[in-house]
Amino acid sequence: MGLPVTLPASWYTSDQFLKVAQEKIFDKGWQFISPITRFVKDQEDGEKYCQFNLLGNPFFVVDDIEDVYKVTKIDAYYGKYEDYLTGAETEEQLHHVLQTLKKVNTHVTPSGLLFASHQTTPPDFNEYYGNQLEQFIGDKDFRARPIRRKLVYECDYGFMTFIDGYQECLHCTYTHPGLAKAFAMDFYKVETYTNFCRHLAETTNGDPSVTEPGLFLYFFPTCSLNCYAGGMGIFRCCPLTGSKCRMEFDYFFDGSDEDFEKYFNFARQVAVEDIELCESCQTNLECGMYQVGTLNPENERGVVYYQQLIKDRITVA
Repeated sequence: MGLPVTLPASWYTSDQFLKVAQEKIFDKGWQFISPITRFVKDQEDGEKYCQFNLLGNPFFVVDDIEDVYKVTKIDAYYGKYEDYLTGAETEEQLHHVLQTLKKVNTHVTPSGLLFASHQTTPPDFNEYYGNQLEQFIGDKDFRARPIRRKLVYECDYGFMTFIDGYQECLHCTYTHPGLAKAFAMDFYKVETYTNFCRHLAETTNGDPSVTEPGLFLYFFPTCSLNCYAGGMGIFRCCPLTGSKCRMEFDYFFDGSDEDFEKYFNFARQVAVEDIELCESCQTNLECGMYQVGTLNPENERGVVYYQQLIKDRITVA
């Protein structure tokens, strides 16, 4: 067998490809959404609802959790909340409107993570993740850190361009100096499982605020959960066109404002550095010079795995 071959460059730029991807990728299986502390009632920013739209099928969650440790189920509703709830001023009116809306299939893990599925009859959650996910999240308490900051912005790159970069860290030593100072990039590796990956990196003594290896999980196709440096961050990479995405970042932290800002600045440095890298890569893809190439099966294991999942779903009859 030869080296693994990359996906065609045209898949990284095509609006038509996204139509196929919605049906065969984003509308199938379980999608990671957020820790449930995202939906606590009366948050400081005043928001009452969380709107989501990974690719088609927009849905929203009402921020009505009062005690995250008593919640085992989260209701999500199809549509845009402003289309239905603008005039619902009382609890009774809100309840009446919500009763008329179609619900999204959701799953809340015992550790406090929300997943959603657009399938009428979704697959068994544990089986979808190969009965392998619980070993990494089962002993964690994702309810312990409240939401501290939310960021949403658009970038000029396709979702696969971004995930290709996230799924390898060959570039990290040179392009993410803060991350390379805290973690030993020479020993960075990706473990692949069923519909998710675990990223591993040993800490160094270069940044005293980073003392634990952390937990880095990627959920197919476009979301992640990253716990390190005392905080927790997630991203949702939501395709808009073949060459544009909406990035949604949520940051969770249990500590002082000063300590949160240190964590936030550390985490944001990596994200900001990635914008220029991914947009430059997208420009190269758009110009048409690159068509297809090969991947290193060991050093680019995460990319090989991710691209194979894309290929398997897109090419299925």
